[in-house]
Amino acid sequence: MKRKIGLIGLGNIGSFYTGRLLECGYPLTVLDIDKAKLQAMADKGAKTAATPAELTAASDVIMLSLPGSEAVEEVMTEANGILSALREGQLVINTSTCRPGTAVKCQKLCAEKGAGFVDSPLSWRAKGQTLMVGCDEKDFNDAEEILKCISYRYKLVGPAGSGQYLKMINQAILADRLAVYCEAVELTKKCGLDPKLLDEHLEFDIPKELYTEDYKGGGHLNLHYKDLGYLNEIAHDVNANIPISALVHEMFKATSIYGEPHWIQPGIQTYYKRLNGGE
Repeated sequence: MKRKIGLIGLGNIGSFYTGRLLECGYPLTVLDIDKAKLQAMADKGAKTAATPAELTAASDVIMLSLPGSEAVEEVMTEANGILSALREGQLVINTSTCRPGTAVKCQKLCAEKGAGFVDSPLSWRAKGQTLMVGCDEKDFNDAEEILKCISYRYKLVGPAGSGQYLKMINQAILADRLAVYCEAVELTKKCGLDPKLLDEHLEFDIPKELYTEDYKGGGHLNLHYKDLGYLNEIAHDVNANIPISALVHEMFKATSIYGEPHWIQPGIQTYYKRLNGGE
């Protein structure tokens, strides 16, 4: 019989998980602060819970899909949080992007209760989600069936916190590459050329939003800005110099301040447009 899963967080990723877990036949209980999202998932066949403790009591495996470290630590440690109801033999899988230290802390707290903890942030690829997993081998084996259900690719990369390290490096590459694309598009315009030549003739994978200048979406720019803040903390902690990513972090910061909350990452194009005399 399939294990009962509890999922906290029904944003873009959590909603995707809900569909996949139900398709894979898992009994599912969900929790989110947005009542409309809860109802939508209930209509698909999931049960709902009022608190993290209630969800934990009803589940064998607890999954988290939350905005960052603060939210993860809150649902773990608050009065009606996961830890208040966590019991021996349960497993917590955190797919949220957070500080590596949060993953290490949560792993220790779960171990004190006799429960497992898996640090498993994600990144989207053309084929679906790839998961960067940080935990011990026992917990990885315990989680593998579920990881396989929600992703097309997953890999154990080290102990708790390791998945978050790799996720931040992933975020740096994506952000730095996007900044170069934005710069190239605006320079091409200044040279009097059609920027679509970069894609259509030179075969660079330029995001279409840099041509349409339509940045509306799910607010991923602000989430990526948060991740780049974590990246800078990591670089400080390990004494690594990351001048390119540090500069790109400032671009994301500026755009986060004057941009719209719903913008996606290509919105940093407006940073270059302002530098080049645009609005």
